[in-house]
Order: sequence, then C-alpha cells, then structure tokens
Amino acid sequence: MTFNEIFPLIIPQQEETVKRFSGNLDLLEMFVKKFPADKNWTRFKQIANDDNWAEMEVVSHTLKGYAGNIGFEALFEGCKDLVVAVRQKEYEKAKELIQVVLNAGAELEEKISQID
Repeated sequence: MTFNEIFPLIIPQQEETVKRFSGNLDLLEMFVKKFPADKNWTRFKQIANDDNWAEMEVVSHTLKGYAGNIGFEALFEGCKDLVVAVRQKEYEKAKELIQVVLNAGAELEEKISQID
C-alpha cells in the first residue's frame, strides 16, 4: 500500500496534521515511517511491565508529544491518560492504560509496515 492509502487509517485529523507539517506530505511520511524505531516507543515497550513509574511518566509524556504532532490520535490519547494516571499514582489504572498504549502502537506498526 502507498502512504496515501494508509494515511487516513492512521491519522484521523489529516488536515490539522498536514498543516503542522506545512503541507509537506513527504516530510510527514518520513516521520510516520520512523515511528516503529522511535527510541521512546522502543523504550516504552521495554519498560511496560517494570513498574518504574518515574521513567514511565517521562517516556509516556515524550511519546504523547510525538504522537500528537504526527496525528496518531489513539496513541496520543492513551499516553495522555497514562501520564495523568501515573502522576495521580493510580497505578492499577496506569497498568490498564499501558496496554491501551501498547495496542495503539502495535496497530500503528502493523499499518506502517504495509507502506511500500
């Protein structure tokens, strides 16, 4: 599949995202394709079961910014909620949200892997 075919499947608010990239779809595509290897996404997966809440807060917050800028709405929302839960020390809720983030990221990885 091409990026243009995958684009509406992974970025719901396409118009807003394109504006953030000054209309440069090639640049947006480059950043989308980099997601699976992003160091914060990789680190998130590594610490998902560690109960290291201080690091989880930092990694989730950074990943939230990345997801928000690119328009990965489900990943952004999951990270946003996770950061709040960790800051409020609601760790059982945070553990559920970690799974939400993992699922959203895995879905993105799967779709991005289909781009020719």
